[in-house]
Amino acid sequence: MDDLQRMLIEHECQKLMSLYCRHIDDLDTEAFANLYTEDAVYKPAAAPEPLIGRATILNWIRAYPKNRLGRHLSTNQVVDVIDADHATGWSYAVVFREPEPREGVLSSRVTPRSVVEYSDEFRRSTEGWRFASRRYRIRFLQADEPNRPTG
Repeated sequence: MDDLQRMLIEHECQKLMSLYCRHIDDLDTEAFANLYTEDAVYKPAAAPEPLIGRATILNWIRAYPKNRLGRHLSTNQVVDVIDADHATGWSYAVVFREPEPREGVLSSRVTPRSVVEYSDEFRRSTEGWRFASRRYRIRFLQADEPNRPTG
């Protein structure tokens, strides 16, 4: 594999990391689920067990609360290319959340709700690069967060 091919794979995988944040923040359910392979494993911190398969991930994101405003800021994205069809990745996200957004009113919450760490496996599919696995761990969480994960 030449350097240009390696850089292209890194770019495509980093784009998935960024689109994850955009689609979950916008609650674009179809686009969010389509970031994953059909047999993907996704482990959100708030879910007790990993979600397996794109259809399960789609059902999960469709049930995501619609009454709050969130913004994920992805950073420190590192992608390691394994071969032409596989890569791994790692990144952080700082998450801001307004639990009771009001149209036209700026949120007064100016501190992050949490800092999370993602661990990813990517696979090239017939649809292009997708998450084969995405797991995350919450590293920092506001003390007053009402939706604290149990695991």
